[in-house]
Amino acid sequence: MRTFSRFVLLLIIPACIACAQVAGVHRAAKPMGDGTAFFARVPDAPLVFTGQIFAPQMGGEIRAECEGALDALAATLANAGSDLAHVARLTVYAAEAEATVAAEAAIAQRFAAAPVALTIVRTPLARAGAWVGFEAVAVSSRTEPGVAVLSSEAAVLPAGGKIFISGQAVRGADLATASRLTMAGLHRSLTHLSLAAADVVQVKAFIRPFAGHAAAVRAIAESFGSGTVPPIVVMEWVSELHAEIELVAAARSIRAPEGETVVHSRLPWLTPSPRYSHVALVPAGVPLIFIGAIESDAGGDPRAQMKAIFERIGSVLFDAGGSYRNLAKATYYLHAPPTRALLGEIRGVYFDSTRPPAASALQVAAPAHAGRAAAIELIAVPVK
Repeated sequence: MRTFSRFVLLLIIPACIACAQVAGVHRAAKPMGDGTAFFARVPDAPLVFTGQIFAPQMGGEIRAECEGALDALAATLANAGSDLAHVARLTVYAAEAEATVAAEAAIAQRFAAAPVALTIVRTPLARAGAWVGFEAVAVSSRTEPGVAVLSSEAAVLPAGGKIFISGQAVRGADLATASRLTMAGLHRSLTHLSLAAADVVQVKAFIRPFAGHAAAVRAIAESFGSGTVPPIVVMEWVSELHAEIELVAAARSIRAPEGETVVHSRLPWLTPSPRYSHVALVPAGVPLIFIGAIESDAGGDPRAQMKAIFERIGSVLFDAGGSYRNLAKATYYLHAPPTRALLGEIRGVYFDSTRPPAASALQVAAPAHAGRAAAIELIAVPVK
């Protein structure tokens, strides 16, 4: 067995921590009563990761489509041993600004009693004619010995260790080639971690041109060979590269140093950075804290907005029992052109360069809310 400096850990978190599980979601609801939470904390329990769920019928009134998509999400979750009341994180993929408004209204009604950590992303959608798609992470009652891929729309991550692999990107002549090469790199990463393709619970791809999404999905699916293919989420990004792809995987066999709630490391063939880790491990027994996209108030310049976002993140982490040193995964949605450089600068102030989270930083064509320069979504763990 290798040490974690080579990506496999030696000691396990004490069993008493792993046993102290209570199925459910602890939420810190926002005061406006809009169905959203500052954060949602889940125990080390089985979790459903979905793909993008769409309404069975599209092309009509947007609010009705949102309701239909939430009904479809509820059915998907039911098949996976969960329901809307056990959703911790909800991501909305909206084709237009009108869909954002309609989705927020539907969420305020459906999740009034069980607020969720919410992220809204503007992107074209893989389902022709759709206004909106939903993706969720929810606590499940199913107990599985390993990852259970139930369909292209849902898979269950068992209780135990969890691996978050940062977005990787390999240049290719076209989207299909770039997706295939990038997936080869990710499967190499899994092998290096002593994991297998069957341990993957979700693949998320940021692609361009989005019109080629079917080719990207096909290349990703083919990388799993004859094995089951986990849910694949695709969204548009703005980049000179065709694709960046990230993974979430089960890591029940990987152990961690005693007392560590998250362990960060790097893959030796990739360029190291003090701003993000290539891999983050959350060991068995450790809860996850989901923090939906945090934005600043609209109207300020990008620098002021970025400073406000990181201040708000610090406040939420404090209330949730986490810290900047205990982040597992960050996703940065960057809208205004200067925000990528600003992000690099400000992370150096807030992050411990020896413990930065796994991450993906995405330039997107349009913000979910007008005037916002960036939005940051996080997965954290408790300090203790």
